[in-house]
Amino acid sequence: MLKILLVENNDVDAHLTQDILAEWSLEQFDVMHVTRLSEAFIQLARTRFDAILLDLSLPDGYGLLTLKQIQATCPTIPIIVLSGLSDQSLAVEAVQTGAQDYLVKGQGQPELLARAIRYAIERKRAEERLTHLAQYDQLTGLVNRTLFRDRLIHAMARSKRLQQPMGLLLLDLDRFKSVNDTLGHDAGDQLLKAVADRLRECVREVDTVARMGGDEFTIILEALSHEDDITTVAQRITKSLTEPFPLGGQRVSIGVSIGITVYPLDDHEIDDLLRHADTAMYRAKQQGGNSFQYHLPNHASSTLSSKPS
Repeated sequence: MLKILLVENNDVDAHLTQDILAEWSLEQFDVMHVTRLSEAFIQLARTRFDAILLDLSLPDGYGLLTLKQIQATCPTIPIIVLSGLSDQSLAVEAVQTGAQDYLVKGQGQPELLARAIRYAIERKRAEERLTHLAQYDQLTGLVNRTLFRDRLIHAMARSKRLQQPMGLLLLDLDRFKSVNDTLGHDAGDQLLKAVADRLRECVREVDTVARMGGDEFTIILEALSHEDDITTVAQRITKSLTEPFPLGGQRVSIGVSIGITVYPLDDHEIDDLLRHADTAMYRAKQQGGNSFQYHLPNHASSTLSSKPS
């Protein structure tokens, strides 16, 4: 059964819509009817809906702004606009704004509405799959390079606004190439997935773990009370990745080299921050790996190193 939120101010139109969906034999619909935008927000906070049928003329909302407000509140739920206006330009704008469909009340066969709901749900699912493919690494499920840069931009803005330090960590696995060479690429892929799982366990939900490609990962640490929190996470990661990985009947040991820079102490643009973290990471690797180093702005010595305890 599909759960539908009907946001409709006109009782006659609302009853007609409910009757149409009740008569459709190929699908069962559980329709909840509200008459105001404010009531819709309350229900959306309480209940998971499969689709929203939205009238653009409400006592507390009108036009495409109504659509934008609903979409901002629940971006993953498909929205079908039900309008009394046969306006092609408005219909196009509604779809461009985020609606999956635009239907004129009283026009078309009764089954049109039921089919529109089903198609809208499937289109939204396809859209989400494409978004996931574009923003997440397909092997590990981690954020990919594209989404990582977007999140870093927003994290930097929040860091300055809230006056909280933000840690940027760049990680490169030690001895990963030897695993690929001796056990094969399938084993290497399994190792990368296991590494991704351990990295997730080392950070909070508010933090971002990304795979940049190959055996290189990045982490954004936000909402920190003190810069020492970054050191704690780096120590946790190095300790976790030092533990052997069960792989193909063997126990494989690797390590990780981590470069760290702290924003806004290191007050530069994204590419500079990444370069600074990268330089610190290579210094850690040159000194034997399985350690982390900080980039220190405005110091003769550009990095501070530490081995896991």
